[in-house]
Amino acid sequence: MASKSEIIGVVSLANKFKVLGRDMETRTSRVMVVAAGGVLKRRAKAIALAKGLKRSGAMIKNIAIKRETEAPAGTAQYNLGVRHGRDLTKKQKAKPGKLAVSQGGRIVKRYEDDPYYWAWVERGHKVVARASAVDRRGIAARRRGATGKTVPPHPFIEPALEQGRGDAIEAMDKALDKELKKAQR
Repeated sequence: MASKSEIIGVVSLANKFKVLGRDMETRTSRVMVVAAGGVLKRRAKAIALAKGLKRSGAMIKNIAIKRETEAPAGTAQYNLGVRHGRDLTKKQKAKPGKLAVSQGGRIVKRYEDDPYYWAWVERGHKVVARASAVDRRGIAARRRGATGKTVPPHPFIEPALEQGRGDAIEAMDKALDKELKKAQR
């Protein structure tokens, strides 16, 4: 991770930020980080589309930034990632096939447009053979045969963070200038 002095533009941002009053610091810091997060989010979506990762569109549609509520005092922290899909409404739950019953008899909730697989796409994964509910004899043999095979990663979040660092700082600078103009009125 880069230190403050390594990232060009952070020192000037910090000096401008000191002009604001204590009451405006929280709001302004959130506005700045959201502006930078929006830039990174758009970049991540563009990289995912360029890599051909749009099959159902659920993964790209659910790339989002989320505010971390338990961030340390004096910081505004947002996470860039892929959220799970929306909870199903009562009307959607009433349709067959939306709730699944597990082998233990528990009802498992499903989500609409749930890209549960995004981390496997981002980081890659090992291939694990699955057995049907009827044929349980050859599970160990199939898993041994699949050992060592991996699906390569197709990262889109990490490259967005790497490539969009300068643009994110510029967006933060513009948001800070806008907030400073509001404060001077």
